[in-house]
Amino acid sequence: MDPRLPSLYVDVKKLVGTETPAKKLIALLMRGEGGKKQLLLVVSIVGVGGLGKTSLAHLVYQRIRGQFQSQAFVSVSLKPEINKNFSSILRQVSGMEYPNDEAWDQTELIAKIRQILEKNRYIIVFDDIWSDSAWIQIKCALIENNLGSKVIVTTRNVDVAKISCSPIDATLYEIDPLSYEDSKRLLYSRVYNEGEEIHPELEEVSRNFLKKCGGVPLAIITIAGLLASIHKAKYEWYSVYKSMGSGLEKDKTMENMREILHLSYCDLPSYLKPCLLYLSMFPEDHMIPRYDLVLTWVAEGFVDEKQGSNLHDIAKWYFNELVNRSMIQPVNKDENGNAKYCRVHDMILDLIISLSVQENFVTISEGSHLIAPACKIRRLSLQGTKVYCNKEATTEEQAILPSTVNVSQVRSLIASGDTCKCLPPLSRFAILRVLSLTCFPGKRNHVKDLGSLLHLRYLKLGGKLEVELLKELGNLQHLKALDLFSADIEELPASIIRLRQLECLIIPRTMKVPNGIENLMSLELLRWLNVEKSLGTLVGLGNLIKLQGLGISGLHSSESCAETFLQGLSNLGNLRRLSFRGHGICSLNCMPDQWQGPSHLQRFRSNDLTFCQVPRWFSSLSELSNVSIRVNLLRQGDLELLGALPVLCFLKLQVDPNGTTDKQLVVGANQPFRCLTEFVFYHYSRCWLVFAQGVMPKLQRLELSFEVRKREDGGFDTGLENLLSLKHVAFKVDCTGARIRAVQDAETKIRNVVGIHPSHPVLKLSRKHENLKRKE
Repeated sequence: MDPRLPSLYVDVKKLVGTETPAKKLIALLMRGEGGKKQLLLVVSIVGVGGLGKTSLAHLVYQRIRGQFQSQAFVSVSLKPEINKNFSSILRQVSGMEYPNDEAWDQTELIAKIRQILEKNRYIIVFDDIWSDSAWIQIKCALIENNLGSKVIVTTRNVDVAKISCSPIDATLYEIDPLSYEDSKRLLYSRVYNEGEEIHPELEEVSRNFLKKCGGVPLAIITIAGLLASIHKAKYEWYSVYKSMGSGLEKDKTMENMREILHLSYCDLPSYLKPCLLYLSMFPEDHMIPRYDLVLTWVAEGFVDEKQGSNLHDIAKWYFNELVNRSMIQPVNKDENGNAKYCRVHDMILDLIISLSVQENFVTISEGSHLIAPACKIRRLSLQGTKVYCNKEATTEEQAILPSTVNVSQVRSLIASGDTCKCLPPLSRFAILRVLSLTCFPGKRNHVKDLGSLLHLRYLKLGGKLEVELLKELGNLQHLKALDLFSADIEELPASIIRLRQLECLIIPRTMKVPNGIENLMSLELLRWLNVEKSLGTLVGLGNLIKLQGLGISGLHSSESCAETFLQGLSNLGNLRRLSFRGHGICSLNCMPDQWQGPSHLQRFRSNDLTFCQVPRWFSSLSELSNVSIRVNLLRQGDLELLGALPVLCFLKLQVDPNGTTDKQLVVGANQPFRCLTEFVFYHYSRCWLVFAQGVMPKLQRLELSFEVRKREDGGFDTGLENLLSLKHVAFKVDCTGARIRAVQDAETKIRNVVGIHPSHPVLKLSRKHENLKRKE
């Protein structure tokens, strides 16, 4: 049976949480009705499997189909039979049977469909499209008849959603999970009969179930079916709950949900499947750093090398593919839309664990037992925040891993919390390539025999570390990535400079680095290098010619220190990303005017270290696309310098309140920021920005922050109406020392200015330091 069928024939009365999304989707579809141009509108609904895309599309289709002369609802599927889909469309839009249509070729079917649609206003739903190739074929049957026809596409793939939806006004609808209250209503409506009293002793375990379901209707309905078949007893419900998440739950009521989610896994290309299964190494609800995945995937050998491409860049592309396919949830996106972290939905994690167990891909130890213990363990994840080791066991026979377990074939070992102190000796892990041991902050990390891991490619350590242990780092001659950012240690050992293959070094901002860093000729990422504690490293910095990412902390305000740094910087021709952390004021304008920065620099970030002014050498950076900088002085010429950067798409400018600045700055008077899409400006002086006509033609997001008391005598005429592509505006109103009435008046003026904007952008108003308002 097609697992989507229940979604098509569900009783509308049983649907929960669909009314608001249905109204939004209908409004999106029917906007512009009655205007002169009635163009074909395609709206894409995108989201993970089981989120209710089919149910929502079918509900909307049933509500508005009466407004169209021709209607069709077609299920496409993972492996589409396009000719059968065309035959179904033909029968539905014509209302006729074509006995021999299966013998027609694709061209005949398309021609017949287009002939019917040409004169009819139509609505067609294409449910569950998996690939852009399927959409490219399907859209051949659609015709622009200027009658206001509508098409709805549902998909799990963001890329498919983008390529299929209308390019105007962002007709991509991302379906949200159900709220907690709607989730609770849906669960109880399926478990309890109408009028039946809710059992209060089951509320806590119900919350646990709903947390695991994460607002996914299919998951809630599936679990409700399971619970409805057993007694409403607390111990029985908890028994079901504890059996979930191990990947071993075999109840038949779970099969439909697993089948739907499994389709997404089957659709993955072969190179993404091990990357996804590797996520079972991380505990439930864990927020996984993107860069951890990138480095471990590379260390494990999951990433295929391509000519002219960096392995880390390919791994980042893999990560984005999993996001686009709705297999992982992006968390904490940066200004470029790239997620810094990800989470795995509990139900998808359950599927991943199940598949990992079947394929002996990962072995998980939870407390005192192994999930699917195998004689040959390839990857080992030790999970659980509290672990009690057997006091009678020898050092080599801790309770968390029975002494009979053979770890000689383990390639990856991840442990956190108290599990770190219950490990067998690392010397038993003969071929280990990935090791991540992160103890609780302040707790001692008891790792030993680190120097015996001669095949290690990736090492991440956290907690208090023994200095003697780190001296063994020099033995790890194949190490590619070292992450000590959460480690409690003041200084890197001198042996670090022997790691000639090291490509990635991530350390705390306060850690001292030994002299001789120029020996690490393979380094591509160095973050953070504290030059205040490691002045000697500045001289050798310019020898790290493979560096693509560099983070600097503790940069001295002295001109000689900055000059030494810049001299080294000029040699880093491959540098793409440069970040600064620290306090105080520093100048990067100490070089001659003809001096040029790293020519391929794309990203420059400094949020807390203040520079005297915008570096003049920015003008030589033709690839600079992302700038976040705090300056003490901002003048009209600085804006003109930034505005001339040919590919700048994100700019965050912070100006110190005590700095000297022109009272009025005209944005784009001479250089119009042609590629800028997002602009953030924090300034707390009496300076005010004015946007000139024709400036920032692509700007979609604008965020401004100001102190009300410094604007009480001035208006809010910013030339906002000249930003023609604006979609989102945010004003942060600082109430420090301002009268309540003045704050309210300022907010009213802002609403009025934004309200008359021709693009009708979304306004977000927020206040800062409300407790510091002046009394009337």
